[in-house]
Amino acid sequence: MPTMLEKATWLMERLRTPVTMRKLQEEWMYDPMNNYPGRPFDKKTFDNWRNYLAAYFGVDVEMVRFAGRKTLYCLKSAPGAGNARKWLINTVSVQNTLRENLTIRDRILLEDIPSSGDVLKTVLDAVKQNRLIRFDYEDYWEDPITVTMQPYFVKLYRQHWKVIGPLDDGKIESIRSYALDTDRMKNLRVLDEKFIYPEDFSPEDFMADCIGTATFPTKASKPKDVIILAWEKVNLYLKHTPLHRSQRILYDCPEDGYTIFCYRLHPNEDFYQEVCRYGNYMEVLSPNDVREEMMKIIKGMENEYAGLSRAECKKKVPSVQELKSLITVE
Repeated sequence: MPTMLEKATWLMERLRTPVTMRKLQEEWMYDPMNNYPGRPFDKKTFDNWRNYLAAYFGVDVEMVRFAGRKTLYCLKSAPGAGNARKWLINTVSVQNTLRENLTIRDRILLEDIPSSGDVLKTVLDAVKQNRLIRFDYEDYWEDPITVTMQPYFVKLYRQHWKVIGPLDDGKIESIRSYALDTDRMKNLRVLDEKFIYPEDFSPEDFMADCIGTATFPTKASKPKDVIILAWEKVNLYLKHTPLHRSQRILYDCPEDGYTIFCYRLHPNEDFYQEVCRYGNYMEVLSPNDVREEMMKIIKGMENEYAGLSRAECKKKVPSVQELKSLITVE
């Protein structure tokens, strides 16, 4: 028996573009979710679905053209609908699609996502109540610490949820981000102590000049205009999936297979990792300090492969032949 969520999502998926009531009913009559095959839904059922969409997703169903039986219906986002709501809608939509295709589940491969369900729920409860949280944090490259912070907001980036906010002193300059992975965040608890969330603080504005979740001290410096050359086919990919919201094309040369993009952002750690992802298909042209930092990273990688980095330590590393002998052939 399909749930109200599944049925409302079915309607939402079909209202992404204007459609007539007749078309909707025809599709429903022969949809596997219909418990009464061949029977269309009635007006009361349709109203129940649209009320559910308004209450749980913040989207309204509106008539965009009045023409009797040819009246068109489509979705209209409620004021303030943002990325979180879009993400929720898309997630539910994908879940519906997967549910409808369980017979081929062995042919649908999904990416493993670090466990964060219970931690995320606890953090979101603290965010809603404006309560401080405390936890033990074991980062991969730092000593374990105990953190007390004011959880301002959460952000999803590359399949990792992170909580972002200032430490217990409440200073904007102390804003940090911590992954909600259960192997790093432990002994999480919500404290009784509450904090005042600044009315003039906007998470979207705070992260607007950054890629990923690496935070940047407010007003520590202005974002930079970064110019990047991307070769085919990375340039085509970036045109479809921008590296950053500020992306714009400065110069496009299809005949030679490259595009020059400009970004206004803080070159944080996540930025350099993104550039490294594309290897020699991407080159930072300006500013000089960002270009030099990329050259330093590339030089470090070259030294690593040449055996120049950590040379003394590498003398203790087993040989390739020894390592191959450890490989278990199944």
